[in-house]
Amino acid sequence: MLKEIIAAWKGKGFMNKVVETFGQMLADAEYVFNHAWEVVMGQAVIDEIKGPLHEKDKAVNKHERAIRRMLAEHLSINPAQDISGCLAMMSLVKDAERIGDYSKNIFDLSVMLQGTIKDIKYLDRLSGIHKKIAKNFPLLIRAYLNSNAIIADDILKDYAPIKEECNKILEDLFEDELSTRESVATALLSRYLKRVNSHVSNIASGIVYPLDKLDFVKGGLSE
Repeated sequence: MLKEIIAAWKGKGFMNKVVETFGQMLADAEYVFNHAWEVVMGQAVIDEIKGPLHEKDKAVNKHERAIRRMLAEHLSINPAQDISGCLAMMSLVKDAERIGDYSKNIFDLSVMLQGTIKDIKYLDRLSGIHKKIAKNFPLLIRAYLNSNAIIADDILKDYAPIKEECNKILEDLFEDELSTRESVATALLSRYLKRVNSHVSNIASGIVYPLDKLDFVKGGLSE
């Protein structure tokens, strides 16, 4: 649904700014997500990445406010135009903002554990989930900017398997005997990854689904 509206907005100076700003918002959220995980894996120095990561997180929030302001201005001037598209964008920018929040949660957890997180039992499984989500970020940006429903469908097909993997880690964790510290860290990471996956999928759904079906991802357009 939104893909046709995005294509039309690209021909309008004012609304084209909305498209460009949301694309940058997704890129900044991707930065926070991937660099937070580098800290988890001990591949980045906390003191070196903390400043740039926080700046990108602030940029995500700044982009959200800017897009909402632009959409409100557009509707106030043209109340009968693009209502569905504007409502959809309002929903999608909140999803992108939540990706930034959960990604920053991953970083904050890593800071609290001071590098010991890389020694947890389930880290390989969690890292595999991160890799699957991370590969979808550039696809999501491309699908959005190019109004490409086929690419969006590929992202949606990953939704259910990733969600199931996160749930399985929690199920296994209940049967395991780990320290409280390690159990809490594992549960939180699984939760954060699960939520990022959901918000990425919600944005992908906005490219192809009608407004009333946003946030109700089943795992692919064929379902």
